[in-house]
Amino acid sequence: MIYKCSSDHICFTKDEIKSCGVRGCLNTPVLIHSENIKWFYKINKNGLCINKNDLHKIVEDPNMPQDVKKIILKIFFNIQ
Repeated sequence: MIYKCSSDHICFTKDEIKSCGVRGCLNTPVLIHSENIKWFYKINKNGLCINKNDLHKIVEDPNMPQDVKKIILKIFFNIQ
């Protein structure tokens, strides 16, 4: 599942969350997509949280699997 909080943090997780996963952020996230990107659990068993402005780093990373990049671009089509 993909969540976003009011501080523009994006959290990729398999579990429902009640608070943002970024350390120090106390905002309540909102579910924005039900897609489950399992590859992120290789980085951390709980998933990944990232600033929305840094999503381009996932797409630009040559080590990131193409299927992950496609999902990210499908959901966040305006990545710069």
